[in-house]
Amino acid sequence: MIKRKFLLIATLFFITFSFTATAKEFTAEGTVNAIKLSSQKLTISHGPIKGLMGAMKMDFKVADPAMLSDVGVGSKIKFTLKENNKGVLTIMDMEVTEILSEANTGN
Repeated sequence: MIKRKFLLIATLFFITFSFTATAKEFTAEGTVNAIKLSSQKLTISHGPIKGLMGAMKMDFKVADPAMLSDVGVGSKIKFTLKENNKGVLTIMDMEVTEILSEANTGN
């Protein structure tokens, strides 16, 4: 009986812990290649993101659509990504470090 209770408590603890895992945050630097207003995304060529991925070009959703008006194509940025428990990456914060750009235009 005690063994069953222990197994039940351990199982419930494991299930609870699995579903309440906190989101992970990562910082990165890159260059804005495209601004996609309709999908609220930036296409960014970024360097390696430690603990997440190597250098590549990809789309990232922004947490606040107002962020899209802060950059232009060619802008160099530093940004913070948050990964939720489903693996979705979102730009939570962004700093423009160099503006090289055209006026921002989206699709």
